[in-house]
Amino acid sequence: MEERRWWSPLLQDWQERATAILTGLFLLQFVLWIEKEDGVWLDETVVIVKWTLALTIVVELFPRLHRALRCLIQAVALLVVTGNALNVSPDAGGVHPMRQLGAFVRDIAEIVSDTFMQMVPFIWFALGAWLVALLACWWMKAKGRIMFLLVSSVIALSIRDSFSLLLLWKQVAIVIFCGLFLLVVRHFAGLKHRNPAGWAHLAEYPSYVALPVVLLISLVVFIGTLAPNVRAVLTDPYTLWMNMRGKTVDIVNKGTGVASVLGSDPTSGYSRNDSSLGGEFAFDYTPVMTVSTTHRSYWRGETRSMYTGKGWIVSDVERRTPLSPVTEDAPLPTDPRLAPSKLKTVEVTQTVTLADEANPDFPVLFGAYAIDRVQGVVSGGGNTSLAPLLWSARLSELRWSGRESYPKVYTVVSKVPVVDETELRQVPADLPTTVGLEEYLMLPDSLPARVRELAAKVTQPATNMYDKAKLLEQYLATTYPYTNTPDLSKGRSRDFVDRFLFEIQEGYCDYFSTAMAVMARSVGLPARWVKGYTPGANVLDDGVSVPGLMPEERIDPNGAGDYTVRNADAHSWVEIYFPGYGWIPFEPTAGFALPTFAPEEETAVTLPELTDTPTEPAEQQESAAVPRAVGWGAGAVALAIALALVWAGRRSIPLLRSVSPLGKQLDANQRAIVEFERLVRYARRKGYSWAEHETVREMTARWVSKDKWLKKDMESLVELFEKAKYSGERISEEELSLFSRTVHKLKENM
Repeated sequence: MEERRWWSPLLQDWQERATAILTGLFLLQFVLWIEKEDGVWLDETVVIVKWTLALTIVVELFPRLHRALRCLIQAVALLVVTGNALNVSPDAGGVHPMRQLGAFVRDIAEIVSDTFMQMVPFIWFALGAWLVALLACWWMKAKGRIMFLLVSSVIALSIRDSFSLLLLWKQVAIVIFCGLFLLVVRHFAGLKHRNPAGWAHLAEYPSYVALPVVLLISLVVFIGTLAPNVRAVLTDPYTLWMNMRGKTVDIVNKGTGVASVLGSDPTSGYSRNDSSLGGEFAFDYTPVMTVSTTHRSYWRGETRSMYTGKGWIVSDVERRTPLSPVTEDAPLPTDPRLAPSKLKTVEVTQTVTLADEANPDFPVLFGAYAIDRVQGVVSGGGNTSLAPLLWSARLSELRWSGRESYPKVYTVVSKVPVVDETELRQVPADLPTTVGLEEYLMLPDSLPARVRELAAKVTQPATNMYDKAKLLEQYLATTYPYTNTPDLSKGRSRDFVDRFLFEIQEGYCDYFSTAMAVMARSVGLPARWVKGYTPGANVLDDGVSVPGLMPEERIDPNGAGDYTVRNADAHSWVEIYFPGYGWIPFEPTAGFALPTFAPEEETAVTLPELTDTPTEPAEQQESAAVPRAVGWGAGAVALAIALALVWAGRRSIPLLRSVSPLGKQLDANQRAIVEFERLVRYARRKGYSWAEHETVREMTARWVSKDKWLKKDMESLVELFEKAKYSGERISEEELSLFSRTVHKLKENM
């Protein structure tokens, strides 16, 4: 009797199993692509589609099961996955089998209908993923079809990678890996069919065939994955063709923003849009303005408080901040949160003259720290009116409304803080209250945990707020080198700060300042991001080649004089709020020194020593994704999925009428409204009705009169529901999270 080898059972239907596994891995790359696109699928959609693909492929690993049984198992798994991801809880409490058959059937139908409605539109994405997976498993059983899909997929991914801020090279490599192995599988499947005797011999020693194939393909793919780390030598064909025609092309730097035309680098200057930070730039030494000042300082412009994970945007609070008119030589209003303040200040008078070469559209006037009063303004047309000026006390910004040309000359007086380290070290490490400071402590939920862990480790020795801030400032300035051309190919993380701290590990001011602001917030320090200009150069600074990078011994904080400020002097730094003192500036960028004032007799205090902190990345994460439109490749995939749905459901097209368009996303307001309506439907089954003539508040009052315990939770829900549906304002993610938790709590207790 012939001996059966241990691997013989694994070789039964091996081609079916291998095809299913490789097809699932192939399709997963497109899900990962869509996941990287900003605003295409909700997180729940991604989870549901991934699980649907996984379970579909697992069932396909048992090809000897009848097709109908496999489809039934997959359909049930699909429903379970969708319900679990959405936390759907069918209510069967009101179903009584002893009732009449008609009533019993109606109860069951209502429960099924309600459960299904809770899963819409996510259930359609799950069904679509299931059908696409089944279609792909059939498609990948012919060499011609495999080649067609492999080539078209690589082209689509490559186009999207080249003309967007996405990094899809890993997806391209894995698609090629799967495609090549699928071709190998089909080759050996054909060999088994054409030459059973020869295949039987090979099957006895599979390692002699499989091992060289696996090693060869793996080596090719591995070498390919290293390609992004090699900087491009040749211009891509599209850019080359456009340049030959004399046209310009905006080249997108991965995770950083728009580079410039014809292969040149973007130049430095005051940024108008900070929503997507990073990239490379070349120093532009074109003069912007001349500042005649009584003291050397940074020239402060705007602040930002909303960090998105990619950059800084204007928050709703900043957008709605009250503005005050400006009166000549009259003190500007102060932020009421800062009064009374223990902060000592020094008056700095500056006259700013716009350079002839400048063509500004600045939204603000620049001044040392917080401007205290305006002594005069001369606009481009010779007008001396202060009417276009508006003052934001909350943000310490002197805004120019833009109704007239930007001022040619203006004089302002600022009050620059005296940084008394001894006094600031008396401020406890924990805030007494966060009221009014919430926006300066907010961080995106997507911020990787290792950023928080690093911040906590760096500040662990500190016992007060000031030492925490100084430790962060010192750590960043001494750990990471300054460069205007960071190696972006190292970046994989989707978060800008995480990418800088653990992957790129070099950069310029935007990298350092954003990292300090985020790390400070993660350890409880209210922080805001500031942008403006460094002091510039005067006659004593002729030998300086890189803006702001001056030998420490040459920096004179009290240096009066005329400073020429250039585009290359554009800069960003950080301000941290100290209770009783207000906003104190910090400079974390390596090689830069912030001109500050110290008390005449200040006792030297040594900072706590930095703990041993890691500078090597703990793990590689996926690449950055910045705000973008879905590109050509994404459109092609969307069309392919839509056609697959129509083909698979051609005998039951009415089922597709309720499918939501691919990529349709509910915002926070819409999700709150949907959740409230689900709560009302759920409550109806529990005996809490809503009459057609009743308003939401009337319904709530009637429910509360029935059960007093509902009062607090329902009133908070109604307030947010009305804000979401009727006010026109946007509810925050924190409010939506609280809303969801309250809804869940009520469902459990009803």
